[in-house]
Amino acid sequence: MRNAIQAEDLMNVLNNTPSIRSYFRTNWSREMCSIMIAMLDRSQDGFMQWNEFLELQQCLVAWFKVFCQYDFDRSGFIDSTELINVIKQLFGYQIQPDTLETILKRYSRVVPPHSRCIIAFDDFVAISVRLRAYTDAFRRRDSLMHGGHETGSCTLGYDDFLRCVLCL
Repeated sequence: MRNAIQAEDLMNVLNNTPSIRSYFRTNWSREMCSIMIAMLDRSQDGFMQWNEFLELQQCLVAWFKVFCQYDFDRSGFIDSTELINVIKQLFGYQIQPDTLETILKRYSRVVPPHSRCIIAFDDFVAISVRLRAYTDAFRRRDSLMHGGHETGSCTLGYDDFLRCVLCL
């Protein structure tokens, strides 16, 4: 018997452990659990080992604290301006405005009044996981292509690109 869990197991743990459920106040989907496992799956076997689970817990708690820090009205949502500040200033990603707009279109909800863009915690986690995983993958390839130095550019073959994005 393998001493590891898959996405379905992680989903059950996150959704059915009362202390975890009440802390995050989120219903975790199987898809979200799959991308969280993929972010930390160093052996790339589709399973989450105990040390990876502990790292995930640390990430989730840190992201939740950041999220709550910006959820000023305690509605369970942050607005798009705050998300952009978190991505650029707190997380340190240098992302162009068009890319930020793409992120907002994918992960935000537009609500009245004034067509305000808001982001829920589970979407915030999805953004955080994907940005981290894609950035890590890009940096590895950049460094490999340039003799251990990061230049901010690399060339990806189509299959390599698909492996990067489809694992999440």
